[in-house]
Amino acid sequence: MEVVSLSAAADWSGLPQDLLLAIMAALDVPSLVRSGAVCTSWSDAYNTFRLPALKQAPCLLYACDEYGPNYAALYCPSTNATFRVPYPGPLHEKRSFVFSCHGWVFATDEVGDPYLLNPITGVQAALPPVKTIAVRGENFFDNDGKHVLDLESEDENGDPKTGIVWARESEYARVAISPAAEVTACTVLIMHITRFTLLFARPGDKRWTSLPDFETCVKDVLYNDKDGLFYVLHNKGSIHALDLNGSSPSVTKIMRNVTRASVANMYLVVMPSGQLLQVWRMQNNIDVPLKNHVSYKDVVRVALQNCIDLANKNDSDKLKETVTDDEQQIDVEEEELRDNEVNTTEVLVFKVDANRQKLVEPRDIGEYTIFLGFNAAVWLSTKDTTLEANCIYLMDDVDSPSYHPMLRKDLGIWNIKKRSMQKLGDAWPIMHSWLDLPAPIWITPNFASTACLASPIAGRAATTAPRATTRSGRRRARRRR
Repeated sequence: MEVVSLSAAADWSGLPQDLLLAIMAALDVPSLVRSGAVCTSWSDAYNTFRLPALKQAPCLLYACDEYGPNYAALYCPSTNATFRVPYPGPLHEKRSFVFSCHGWVFATDEVGDPYLLNPITGVQAALPPVKTIAVRGENFFDNDGKHVLDLESEDENGDPKTGIVWARESEYARVAISPAAEVTACTVLIMHITRFTLLFARPGDKRWTSLPDFETCVKDVLYNDKDGLFYVLHNKGSIHALDLNGSSPSVTKIMRNVTRASVANMYLVVMPSGQLLQVWRMQNNIDVPLKNHVSYKDVVRVALQNCIDLANKNDSDKLKETVTDDEQQIDVEEEELRDNEVNTTEVLVFKVDANRQKLVEPRDIGEYTIFLGFNAAVWLSTKDTTLEANCIYLMDDVDSPSYHPMLRKDLGIWNIKKRSMQKLGDAWPIMHSWLDLPAPIWITPNFASTACLASPIAGRAATTAPRATTRSGRRRARRRR
C-alpha cells in the first residue's frame, strides 16, 4: 500500500475549483473572506465566487425566522446570494436596526440604548446611552408598563405612556458616521426625532453633545469624506455644512431654501467627485385616490422662483397606474397596518449648485444607481454588475406615527426614465421572508480586520456567523405574530 506523507495530504491548493466553490458556499462569512488568502488557487476561487461584489454594492440586512434570534440575513442583489451574519442579543422584536453607514449598523438594544454593530464580523462598539440625550418631553415604558427611562426631570404623572418600541425604532431619525481606521476615532451624528435636534458623540463617550437648533426641520444628515464635513439637509431644501473637527462645532449655510412647502422624504447623496445631490421622494397612502397623489407638477408649483431648474417641466404628467405585488396583499389580521402603508409615487434627483444657489435636475443619472432608505445614501456605478442603471434602489423608510411595528412594503427599484416603481417581490425573488422588526436596511459590508475594530460590548459578545447560504424561491412578505 502506498504511504502518503503528511505534507502531501495537507496540500489543499490543488483542489478543483468547483469543489472549492462548494466548500466556500458552506463557510461562514468571516471564514469565507479569510479563505481567499490561503493560496493563489483559493484566491482565484474566491474571486469567482463573486463575494467582492459584497464589498462594492449594498446588501439588504434583515431578520428572518429561518436564521433564528441570534443571526440576521444579508442579501446581495448583485449576486442573488444570501448570507447568515451574527446578530447576538435579545429577540429581534426587542431591538432595532436604525441606520447604516460605512458598514456599521447604528442599532438599539432592549431599552433603546444605541451601539454600533458590524454585522459581518459581529464586532460592536458602545455609544452613550439614550438617557444622556438632553431632550425633554419623553418617557419610555416597556410593553408591560414598566418605566424604562425618563428623559425629563418633571413629574411623569399624567404623561402618556410612550411605547418602548418608539424609543428603539423612532428615537433616532437619521445618522451619519465619519469613517476611521479605529472605530473609537469615528464621529457619530444623530438626528433626534422628538425635537429634530442634532447631537454627536464618539464610541466610548459618556454623553451625547447637543448642537444648536436650526431654524427649520432637519430631513437628512451626511458625512462627505472628500472634505471631512457633515452636511445637514432641511425640509425646504436648504443645506448647512457642519465642521466637527475642531474644539467647537462650526456651521456654515451653503444652500438657501428652494421650496415653499416641505417634501415628505428628502435625502443627501455625495458623488465620488464630492458633488452633492438632493433626492426627493413623494409617498402616498395606499387609500388615497390616484388623482390626489403628489405629482411632478406639484413639485413645480411649490418651487421658489429661480431656485430649481427642472429638466422635465414641459413633459406630460399623466397619472400612472400604481404598481402592486399580488404577493403582498393584506389579510384581515393585518388590516390595522393599512394606516401606515404607502406607495412611492414620484422620485426626483437634483444636483446642488451652491455657486448659483440652485438645484439642477438632470435628465438621468446615466450608468449609475443610488441606494436609499435607512442608510447613508450610496451612489454606485453599474458597470460590470447586474444592477440596473439609471435607477434608485429604495427601502421603506416611512415614519410609523402610531409608534407600533409595521411591515415594510414600499420597497423596490425606481426607474428614473419611466418614473415608475418595480416592487421588491418582482425585482428580487431569491430572499427569505423578513420580520416586521427590525426594519430591513441597506448596508455596504465592511470586511475590515477586527484588529481595526472596537472590542465587543460587555453582555453582547461578538460571535462568528454560521454558514453562508444561497437560497432560491419566491419571497412572501409577511408579519411575525
